[in-house]
Amino acid sequence: MFLENSVKQTVRMVCTEALVATGIIDRVFGRKAFSAYDYMFTPRQLIYFTQCLSETRDVPGCCVEVGCAYGQTTAFLRKFMEESRIIKDYYAIDTFRGFVPGHVDYEVQRRSKNRRAIATSFVTNKKKWFDSSLNAAGIHSVASVECDATKFNFDHIGPIAFALLDVDLYVPMIDILPKVYRNLSAGGILLIDDCKPDERWDGALAAYEEFASRMGFEPQIVFDKMGVVPKR
Repeated sequence: MFLENSVKQTVRMVCTEALVATGIIDRVFGRKAFSAYDYMFTPRQLIYFTQCLSETRDVPGCCVEVGCAYGQTTAFLRKFMEESRIIKDYYAIDTFRGFVPGHVDYEVQRRSKNRRAIATSFVTNKKKWFDSSLNAAGIHSVASVECDATKFNFDHIGPIAFALLDVDLYVPMIDILPKVYRNLSAGGILLIDDCKPDERWDGALAAYEEFASRMGFEPQIVFDKMGVVPKR
């Protein structure tokens, strides 16, 4: 048994070394699989999210994360809620297979973005991988929903106390912003990621600014790229 385990460990080490040395891991997963810091947000941004969750502790409603990719932020925030005894339902909504083709077409045809750069992002993913990752982290209280967020009925899960929208592109963002806002409780917090100009994902910024103009409030961007939507 000892010899068998030793052989398995040796084979595993050799395979891992080969994958890292050749860069196959990075090409397949499109990210640094062996990175010690695997979050898509900076520490200050993550801390800000926890502050928002704390501020909305007593606000009626659930928490919603739209665009959750591989689940790192989901796990972090849900762990924080459990540790802080913030008792709310948590919904994680994503296609779990990359962007909707029609949404990509808009970015390419109307916003002059590079098709390959967008169309190939986040495609190496599956809902069962997302769920398994959360389960492995001891998180069993996230309702993951596989769908195009523009087709999701937010009225069915409202009211909403906290929402993080990270869908990157203009079409889905301009569609879901009013739907989430309609269900946002007074005192709730709605955040939009990627509100930064001249970047691949600045469709989110365009949608946020358009929504702010429509609703009559001044855009507020914090921590470099986080758009805030007030609800009094």
